[in-house]
Amino acid sequence: MRLAQFSFRVYKKPKNRRFLPKVKEIGRLTVITEKGKVELTSEIERTVLNLLSEGGINQIAAPCGGNGLCGKCIVHLLEGEGSPLDEDEKRLLTQQQIDEGIRLACRLRLPLGGHLTIAPLSLEGEGQVVSTFLLSEGEVEGRDDVEENSYGCAIDIGTTTVVVYLVRLDTQEILAHLSHMNPQRVYGGDVISRIQYSDEMEGGLEQLQKAITGQLSSMIDELLKSYSIPFERLKEIVAVGNPTMIHLLVGANPSTIAYAPFTLVFSEPRLEEAQRFGFNQEAKLILPGLVSGYIGSDVTVGLLATGITERSEKVLYIDIGTNGEIALWDGSKLYCCSSAAGPAFEGASIRQGLGAIPGAIDRVWAHQDGTVATSTIKGEKAKGICGSAIVDVMAFLLESGLVDESGAMVEEHPFLVMTSEGRALKLTDNVSFTHRDVREVQLAKAAIAAGCQILLKKANLKVEELDQVIVAGGFGSYIDSANAQRIGLLPKVAIEKIVSAGNAAGKGALMVLMLKSQGEKVEAIRRQAQYIELSSSLAFQEEYVEQMFFGEC
Repeated sequence: MRLAQFSFRVYKKPKNRRFLPKVKEIGRLTVITEKGKVELTSEIERTVLNLLSEGGINQIAAPCGGNGLCGKCIVHLLEGEGSPLDEDEKRLLTQQQIDEGIRLACRLRLPLGGHLTIAPLSLEGEGQVVSTFLLSEGEVEGRDDVEENSYGCAIDIGTTTVVVYLVRLDTQEILAHLSHMNPQRVYGGDVISRIQYSDEMEGGLEQLQKAITGQLSSMIDELLKSYSIPFERLKEIVAVGNPTMIHLLVGANPSTIAYAPFTLVFSEPRLEEAQRFGFNQEAKLILPGLVSGYIGSDVTVGLLATGITERSEKVLYIDIGTNGEIALWDGSKLYCCSSAAGPAFEGASIRQGLGAIPGAIDRVWAHQDGTVATSTIKGEKAKGICGSAIVDVMAFLLESGLVDESGAMVEEHPFLVMTSEGRALKLTDNVSFTHRDVREVQLAKAAIAAGCQILLKKANLKVEELDQVIVAGGFGSYIDSANAQRIGLLPKVAIEKIVSAGNAAGKGALMVLMLKSQGEKVEAIRRQAQYIELSSSLAFQEEYVEQMFFGEC
């Protein structure tokens, strides 16, 4: 047997040769904002949307939570080579947008070691936010427990918008207000997407809290400075909102709100130090209590503001938003529910939907010859369509026979065009309303209408027995009530019974801040409210299916 022969080589370290640690490749993102350039870096490949949200840049919205569904988080790629276009971008962007370097922030990725320069292109901007409200009748008594020359702020935190009012407490004078889009919209357009972000992303809850408290603090500072009010003269802040917004404001994990049995971390009223939660101001933070996982202080103070629980009439109160909050006062008892309408009426799930910004189509009607007529906010060139016009266009489609009772759009018609989303009604040369948009509206209006019917049945009332229907919130301030009835969004009562209350939540927050004993009154409303959970209700599911149909004229 022959033994295998092995040769050995002794390794010698080369002289004067250094072994250097591997240098990390860092990606750099330059963001061109209105305030100048912002530099963001990452040691791993990440989406531009993720970098923007982590960096506190919320100039764009991501209603779908960054899942490539809405096409709203557009940015202009100015320099650099990012990730290739993916299928979502090809589907949601026009060829002209692609040729101009427009990308979706949720799909554009910053390569490892790459350098991109972008400019966010907000489809919302600082849209029109409803801050006015239905004025009260009669005398009201101001507080007698406040210092002379002291001030407070009332805040309405909506999922889409926020409003801050500045008040002189000792004279009950509303000095001014500011309104902005909610900065949390970069993390998702509805409460569920924000709950998911706060629960699933590392540091997500802290990011969402920092975004809203930072925005509110900045708005309060601006108001105080505009009236040369020393910061120490601000004594109280009253904040209202839906349960998720209030939980995020104080940094409470809202994850249990997203699934049955939809429990809250807290529901009782709270009195806190504002600075504890990230406010700049040394003031008391007053938070009215919450009814349930989806009925918050914005509803209870709205009911306070409209005064319906002090009347003998039968009144239906509807606040139409991403969650349709509905309350029914039958003259002695208060019932309430929340119906998941989704963001269709706020434009988020509509292909070319927008907030109420200049250039958004705000009205749609028929010319004498039956053709489509439109108007835009401030008369600018049409960029998309906002909530009030979404109701109008649905009524137009039904009246013109372009959509049937089931929501199906006809196959061919001179008014219809083909788009990347299929058949659509042409509104202008660059704006259309697709058959998928029709379905989004159909789902949303059915949820609201079904919720109203469930409360009426609970109170053993018929629609014709209602003395009044109050529509609260920004959306309700601009819609054509007759068109809303035509599509089945509002109950078919006499048109004069429908009243727009404007920002009832803001007015209610002001009442708690300014007037005597209003905190106790809103707490009494909260305690007497009988909440009806719809998600597990077979009756609601049956009613929802029924309300999907648009019905006859």
